[in-house]
Parts: sequence; C-alpha cells; structure tokens
Amino acid sequence: MTRSANGRFRRTVSPLTGAICCVSLVIGLAPASAGANGVVGANRLVQTSDQKQREVEAILDELDRLEEQMDMLAEDYADAINDGIELDKEVAATEGRIKAKEIELAAMQAQLQNVALKTFVGRSVSNSLASILSSTGTLSDAVRRSYLTSVALNTGVSGLDSLQGVIEDIARERKQLESQRTRAGGIADYAKKRLAAAEASASVYTARQAQALRDLGDLLRGEQSRRAKAALEEAVRQAKEFTKTKYSNIPAPSSAAGTAVKAALSQLGVTYKFGALSPGVAFDCSGLMVYAWSKAGVGIPRSSRSQYSALTRIPTGAAQPGDLIFSRNPVSHVGMYLGNGQMIASPRTGDVVKVYAVSWSKVTGVGRPK
Repeated sequence: MTRSANGRFRRTVSPLTGAICCVSLVIGLAPASAGANGVVGANRLVQTSDQKQREVEAILDELDRLEEQMDMLAEDYADAINDGIELDKEVAATEGRIKAKEIELAAMQAQLQNVALKTFVGRSVSNSLASILSSTGTLSDAVRRSYLTSVALNTGVSGLDSLQGVIEDIARERKQLESQRTRAGGIADYAKKRLAAAEASASVYTARQAQALRDLGDLLRGEQSRRAKAALEEAVRQAKEFTKTKYSNIPAPSSAAGTAVKAALSQLGVTYKFGALSPGVAFDCSGLMVYAWSKAGVGIPRSSRSQYSALTRIPTGAAQPGDLIFSRNPVSHVGMYLGNGQMIASPRTGDVVKVYAVSWSKVTGVGRPK
C-alpha cells in the first residue's frame, strides 16, 4: 500500500501482478471458448452425417420406386411379345387349314370338271364350263351352286353339298385370318409403345442413379451393401422357418429342375435387355426362365404374367430349387429359386443376371414347371 497526499493509505496493483491477472483471464477464457465451439462443431458433424444418411435412404427408396415402374412397363412389353407369339401360332394354324381346304376344293372341282367336260364334249361349252368350275370369284355362290347342281344331276356326280361346304369353310377361315392379322398389327404397335415407355423409364432411372452416385458415392454404395446383407440374412432366416412346415397335396418338383437351375447359372453376368432371350448375349427376367427350362425340356410361356397364370401354383413356403418366384402386383418380375433364401434372375436395365436374396414379403406367388 502507499500513502496518498492527504495521508490516507490506498491499495495498489503492480504492473507485473496486473499482467499476470490479464494472462490468467485470457488463458482461463480460451479453453472455455474452444470447448463450446468443439461441441457445436461435433453437433454439426452429427447433423450433417444424419442428413446424408437420410438422403441416401430416400434416394434408394426412390430408385426402388423407379425400378418398380420400369418393371411394370417392361412386363407390358413382354406380355405383348407373348401375345404376338401366341397369335403367330394361330395365324399359322389358320393358314394351314386354308391351304388344306383349297387343296380339297381343287380336287373336288377337278372331279366335277372332268365329268362335265366328258358330258358336254362337242357342245362348244367346255371352255365356259371350265371357267365356272375352276373359279371361286367370277360368279356368285348362288349361280355357281345352281350350275353345279345342274351338272351333278345330269352326270350323277354326288358331293355337291360338300363342295359348297368347303368353299364356305375357306371364306370363314380367310375372314378369321384377316381378323388375326389385324390383331397382330395392333399388338405390334402396342409392343412398340410399351418398349419406348420402358426405355424412357430406364433412362430416368439410370440418370437418377448416376447423379446419386456422383453426390453420395461411398455412402450410397455402403447403404446398398448394408441393405443387401440385411436382406440376405432375413431371406435365409425365413427360408429356415419354412422348412419347419410340412406340406401335402402339392406336386413334387420336376426331375428336370436341376438341369434348369444349371442352365440359369450358366448365364451369370449376361446383360439385361427388354424383351431379350439370347443366351450369352442378353435376357429379360422371363426370357431367362424360358431359356433355363427349355434346356430341361420343358416349355413355359414367354412373359412372367403368362408364366404365373400357366404354372402350377404352390405355397411360398414350399418353394424348391427350380421353382419360379413371382413378385409385385400385377406380376412384373420373376426369378428362379435356388434354395436357402436365394434366387437367380435378370433384374433390370443396367444390371446383369445374378444371384441375390428373395424378398419374401414382396413375393406374389410361386410356380412349379413340370
């Protein structure tokens, strides 16, 4: 302490003590400030990480929806292909019946012509008679029938009603053929439109996926991997549960199922393509099933919907290797069960034939080829 001019004492602080106090204050405040900023930074980091994770999950959900939409359009196209194949068979059968009827008609006309020519020889009418008997387009049915009746009565030739019946059969078959060809044209146009729509949907999916990979590459791939692993674990668990249930009154698996499975596995890595059925080159989902079972000597329809309708249905829990696993409603995807919760399929544009987990909750039904 020091004495002031009026004799009183006062407290003083030395410059050194003041400096020490200032330093202490600064040192004491600095850690507190850094700690607060660290907490805020960590919170922001957690927030950012959570936001990114939610964004990744939202994108994957969006991609799933786009994939489902794409599958529906692709299946419409495959259905049109199947309808076209079936109609082609009908057209070929109709053309075959017409050809057979025309041969039959020609033989009957020749018989009548020969008899009539012998009857009217020398009467200068043979050329006209030949024209009438050989032509089905120059005279009306009534005139031709009347004339042929007259010939038959005068010559004793029978079977005129059969002749007329053949002519009428041919007319009906030709009308049916015209209708079938019109339908075929409509199916072809529809298939073309569905293919264009499926390809447009695939372009949207591909672009969205590419953008997501650019923005969230490692996070996206990591979440996809996590989901795939979780899906497989759940599929295996469920498959084990299925084995605890005994089923009766269902057909046994085909003895050729092993051959079909082997054929499908031989196409691992082959590219997906809409409407494709080209071993070693490209497949769509149903095309792979047709190919695999054809190698086992079993024919099945071309599209997954027609396969679902045609094959013997069995309980989901009774699925065995070689059975076809159908998903979505209406059906728009199919794969072949391999056992232990796994199946092989050609999934979608941008992917390849591969083995992956069955999503049992999305299974519409199981079909068993025989």
